[in-house]
Amino acid sequence: MKKILITGGKGFIGSHITRYLKECGYDVIAPSSGELNVTKQDNWGKWKGKNVCHVLHLAGKTFIPDSWENPEQFFETNGIGTLNAVSFCKNQKIGMTYISAYIYGQPTYNPVPETAAVHPNNPYAKSKYMAEEICEFFGKYFGMDITVLRLFNVYGARQSERFLIPLIVSQALGERDRITVQDLEPKRDYVYIDDVCRAIELSVQKTKGYHLFNIGSGGSYSVREIIEKVQKAAGTKKSVSSVNKVRRNELNDVIADISSIQETWGWEPQITIEAGLLRCVEDAR
Repeated sequence: MKKILITGGKGFIGSHITRYLKECGYDVIAPSSGELNVTKQDNWGKWKGKNVCHVLHLAGKTFIPDSWENPEQFFETNGIGTLNAVSFCKNQKIGMTYISAYIYGQPTYNPVPETAAVHPNNPYAKSKYMAEEICEFFGKYFGMDITVLRLFNVYGARQSERFLIPLIVSQALGERDRITVQDLEPKRDYVYIDDVCRAIELSVQKTKGYHLFNIGSGGSYSVREIIEKVQKAAGTKKSVSSVNKVRRNELNDVIADISSIQETWGWEPQITIEAGLLRCVEDAR
């Protein structure tokens, strides 16, 4: 039974993958940020000699609007934290999975493959790309087993209402007769958390050498379409309004090219957007 160390195991994705891996029979260690501050190299020492055979590195700053307010914190946590995680794995001679994000910037075409030019257009994306470069360098020049997963828009149960889908679900089920969002037009590739967990577990099994994969659904939906689907799942017909506030460096439409991981590891999403949103509504109720 493999022992897995998960950083950021108390967060949205971390809590789901911790439960999923335990159900798959793995021995999981998921320390809190107090037990393992990833930016402090000496914090990693206590996990040596614990027979850890793979690290899932999720710990980091994640909310784009916050990254404009405190970019330094994002570069420190996502950059130095990842360097420390990679160094730990190098010294322990074990594999690692790094959970990255959409970092391509405004796409020139869709779907976006891993080979597309990377143009991070916010501090969060830039910090994640810097962390990716650390992983790639150590993977290629130190012969380490590292997989980087570029997650597109992940959604699912127990996600913070700072994110779009749980915000819409909350309003659909709430007492107000209206659903209000900032902008109805942007389109995103939404992938359900259970499908993400399956991809991460595959990386624990199959990481050998350096890999980089997009994780998405292969399709995109506008905010307007998401609201319609949530209301259908919730059985509501509330009016919809937009404050017409466009976010800084907003992306118009994003679709993941997931052919690489499909061809290499056989992964593909199994949860449709309708099924995933229904699960979110049922969980929120």
